[in-house]
Amino acid sequence: MATIQEATTIELPKIQFHWILSKKRDLMFYIGSAVLGWVYVAIILLNMTSISAIANPVNYTIFSIGSFQLTLEWVIILSWGILFDAPHLFATLARTFFDPDERQVRGAELKKSWAFFAVGPVMILIPYIIGQFVHLSAFLLGLGALLFLVGFRLWAYYHVVRQHWGFYQLYRRKGGEQSDQMMNRVDYWFFQLTLYLPLIMFLTSSYYLKIPTSAFPDIGLHAAIIGSLSISQIVNPVATLMYVAAIFGYIGFQVYLWRSGVTLNGSKLVYMGLIVPLHFIAFSNPIIVLFLTPIITVGHNVQYHQIVYEYGQKKYVRDAAGDRKYTWARRIFGSFLIYAVFGLAFTFLLYRGPWIDWVHAEVGMDFNGLMLNSVGMMAGIKNYQSLKLGELIVGSMLLGWAMQHYYLDSKIWRVSKDKMVRKNLNVE
Repeated sequence: MATIQEATTIELPKIQFHWILSKKRDLMFYIGSAVLGWVYVAIILLNMTSISAIANPVNYTIFSIGSFQLTLEWVIILSWGILFDAPHLFATLARTFFDPDERQVRGAELKKSWAFFAVGPVMILIPYIIGQFVHLSAFLLGLGALLFLVGFRLWAYYHVVRQHWGFYQLYRRKGGEQSDQMMNRVDYWFFQLTLYLPLIMFLTSSYYLKIPTSAFPDIGLHAAIIGSLSISQIVNPVATLMYVAAIFGYIGFQVYLWRSGVTLNGSKLVYMGLIVPLHFIAFSNPIIVLFLTPIITVGHNVQYHQIVYEYGQKKYVRDAAGDRKYTWARRIFGSFLIYAVFGLAFTFLLYRGPWIDWVHAEVGMDFNGLMLNSVGMMAGIKNYQSLKLGELIVGSMLLGWAMQHYYLDSKIWRVSKDKMVRKNLNVE
């Protein structure tokens, strides 16, 4: 029998890995999903020498075969939008509207979510309605569109970061770190600073207003406020210093824990080791930042597909086999192939369904181009000022799918408050 003295000298492992599903699936879908964002970065960097000298890098042709040209827009923007992003919007619909429990518990919230399709059109049209009674400058007429798109993109980024925070917390929960107050504070501030400071550094960067295609609007941060000094000149160096301090401070804290004999949470560290530098790189260059949304969102999409599919498999297929009230949900989540087919069918109807041809035949509106403009506005590669009023209105309405997803997603994944969510995600 070991003595007390012998027991206290037993060395703990220096680092441990804790998995939500399994090592293989976590590394493939939850942690390793960020690799897809790095693939997009690699594609851009391989072509950087050529595209940096042209005015419209989004349409830069990687290679062509006859009349067919494969551009960066097709390789990155559309592959992301069609294969990953639009299907993940359907995942939320499957998780909510096809679940009778959700319809009963969140009926009011599900109905309210459809109002987001009107937010963009209303904000864009308000200045034009006011302009019928008083004269407004061109800037004021476009102010509604500016506020909507800036607000939408900030919400989109916040949504991605919140999901990363959710996984970060799951890995912390799996590692039993929730009760350590010091570690909680250090992890919280490291996460917030390293994922939000790159956005601030980008908005106040010297190249923000020089980005090709002018996809990002001037929000006044570079205008002189005191002599020739602007807000960006004050904020950017402070944000950069804080970012560097957060990185080295966190590394130092991990070294301190290591030397103190505390077992490090390997899953959490590897997760952030892929996410943090990816977000920094995505904001760091005027060419790369044009592809910001696909770069930082594609991993989020893969994570979301896995977490929704795993939830659906456990709740509707394994735990409720034969329960007739989940018939439709069970059909959707019966296998990953079926789930993927439903998601791609939704994408087809959204981007290229027969209704688009019908509208084109009836009113002559080029919905194909409009859909691409809508995706472009969401991704940040289309300058909203170059679009006609009708394109802006319909495009902003179509972005309602994304806003509906952001809203519902904030309601249905409250791990700390919802016992059923913890059970079906295997994080109790």
